Amino acid sequence: MVKLLIGEAGSGKTKAMIQMANESVELVKGELVYIESSSKHMHQLHRDIRFISTQDFNLDTFSSIYGFICGLVSENYDIEKIFIDGLDKIINPLSADLISFIDGIDKLSDKHEFEIIISASIYDQDVLEKVQKYSHNYEKVSL
Repeated sequence: MVKLLIGEAGSGKTKAMIQMANESVELVKGELVYIESSSKHMHQLHRDIRFISTQDFNLDTFSSIYGFICGLVSENYDIEKIFIDGLDKIINPLSADLISFIDGIDKLSDKHEFEIIISASIYDQDVLEKVQKYSHNYEKVSL
């Protein structure tokens, strides 16, 4: 299952993602993975969450991220949730390929029974409409 947190830059998506990830530590039995473009928020995450910076692995295309996630899941069957924070910072600019990426990740997550939560700032109205079914409301939080 894919959940998208979509909002403008500065709207609190990262804080919401960090809070969701930290709260998930107590709620899930499996592994948690948090992926972002830098190590900026690494120390705000619970120590039991596996943190990955895309800079360390040259992940900057949809296909490289998809392949990386396939590798994570095939190596560790216990992964229950994957958080990708700031997809628009990892792949800039986001393109119409986002739609096929999200659809592919959704099928992968259903097949291997994990949840993936992705935050992004998406400004293209056509893309927004096509990924709306994955959109997830979140409360703006303060940490």
